[in-house]
Order: sequence, then C-alpha cells, then structure tokens
Amino acid sequence: MRRSLVRVASVAAVALTLTACGGPGETGAPNPRGLEKPVLNVGVVPVPDSAPLQIAQQRGFFREEGLTVRAKPIKASPEATPMLLNGSMDLALLNYVSTFTAQDKGAISFKLVADSYQGTSNSFALLTGKDSRIATPADLRGKKIAVPAVRSVTDLLLAVRLRTAGLDPARDVTVTPIPLAGMGAALRQGSVDAVAAVEPFVTGVQNEHGARRLADLVTGPTRDFPIAGWGGTARFAERNPKTVAAFQRAIGKALRVAADRDEVVKAIPAYTRIPAETAAAITLGSFPATLDAARLERVAALMREFGYLSRTPDIASMLVAQPR
Repeated sequence: MRRSLVRVASVAAVALTLTACGGPGETGAPNPRGLEKPVLNVGVVPVPDSAPLQIAQQRGFFREEGLTVRAKPIKASPEATPMLLNGSMDLALLNYVSTFTAQDKGAISFKLVADSYQGTSNSFALLTGKDSRIATPADLRGKKIAVPAVRSVTDLLLAVRLRTAGLDPARDVTVTPIPLAGMGAALRQGSVDAVAAVEPFVTGVQNEHGARRLADLVTGPTRDFPIAGWGGTARFAERNPKTVAAFQRAIGKALRVAADRDEVVKAIPAYTRIPAETAAAITLGSFPATLDAARLERVAALMREFGYLSRTPDIASMLVAQPR
C-alpha cells in the first residue's frame, strides 16, 4: 500500500487517463427521445470528485437517457472555460471557487446542472514536516505555506483555518503555489514550512515523507464544504433543455449510488491512476444528491469575505432546476 501511495503522490497531477466511453446515441444514430444533442463532450478532472460520471457510464445511466457521453480529461476546472465558450466542450466538472471567480470577472456566464462533491473531515489537510517544531496552525506566523494554486478552493480553506487560529492569512504567512505532486519534496527540502493538500496527496505526503497532519481544513466554518459540480454555459443550457435534463437524471442516479463509499472506491481506478488499494485507504469526500443554492451560497460568502469576489453572486440564478 505504501508503494501505491508513493506512486500516486509523485504523479505530476492525478493522471489524465479517464476513459471516453461511446455507445448508442453517436452522431447519426437514432434519437427517439428528441434530445437536442444526444452526444455530449464532458470535461472531467480525474480526481475522486468526478466519480459520479464514471458510475453513470458503468451503470448505463446515460444510455438509458439516450445520451452518449464522451469524457474529455482536463487538469483543472479553469481549463474547461475556453472549451465551453467555443463549443468544443458541452459540460464539465467545475469547482465552485474558480467558477464563481470566472463569473465575477465576466469571463463567462455559467449554469450549474448537478452537484458532485463536497469536502469532509480530513479530505483536505494542512501538513508539516515530521521534525518540524510547528505544533498548531497558530505557530505558522511568519512561515511559508504551499497551496496547489492561489485563489483556489484549497487556498480558501487554508485562509479560513488560519483566521480561525488567530492569523491574518494575507499578512501573517506567505502562501506559495506548488503542484500537489511536488509538495512532499518541498516540505522535505525545507523550502516551505507547511503544505495545504487534498487527497490522495494528503495520504501520499504522509506516507512518503513522514509529514504530520497539523490541521483539518474542512471543519468549523468549512464543515461539509461544497467543492465541485457539473455545469456549462448559460447559452448551452438554454438551447439544450432536454439534453441537460437527461444528463441531470443520469447523474442524479449516479450520485445516489455514490452514497455507498464502496461504489466510489470501485469506480476511481477506472478513470485515474489511483490504484484500488489507495482509493480504499484515502479519505473521501461525499457526493450530495441535490444541487442546493443555500449550500453554494456558503462558498460565495466566504469568497466575498476573503476578497475573492467583487460582489456576491446570485447563486439561485446560476442553477438549472432539476427535472421532475
């Protein structure tokens, strides 16, 4: 197991090996349900967040709705934005922090069609070196902390945790972007004093480098924090209501299956390079079955509080109603 975790932590990003599944509904095939676009190109980040789509593929939920979903691997949600705008991608897994940021900047008008993933205790964590004298987050004053990217969901979770510890995240610490796969080495070499990471890298850094878990990042104000959902442009949603509803029904079925951790663990190795034994060992978040504006407003409120947004977005207007 340790070798598997080390291998995962050393990958430059959780690998882009997600399978693109075809089947009935290809272009030119019968379309008895009258869907506007029965073949969908969907951007998927190969991380645990995306498990519902893989489950829907494996269980035939898309096929039952007359859809063929072609999964297109992307490294992170922001990578999907230009493809959603030019029409080469129809929907994508979107993390809420980057989605609300892009909408705030006027770069794109998003519509969210389904939830996918929310953080749970220790699915994101703050780690320090095994020999470090840092004992609590309050000890990080004047220290350097690695995050996967600035103004990311991990950066936001870290900022909330630091403030809870009595620190000003903008003044009392230095935050530096380091790819998740490089965090363990940075910690070992002493170029940073702590790292803010997400699974499977939390477990990987601990096993490979002996890092100590300093704090849970999904707790208190960020307990059960919404992380990512499925969405696309407002234009696509408005022009393809039947198609979007079919996708929602299929993903909804998959989300209910994903309530069983064992089903998620079985799905993960099929579209990532996370081995089955590693998937079984890491801390997984949960998969909400409903898309709820009040939950997502928590994300927007914290983003506004920490200066990520210039104004509070109207979350309810960004959601596509679930089909009955």
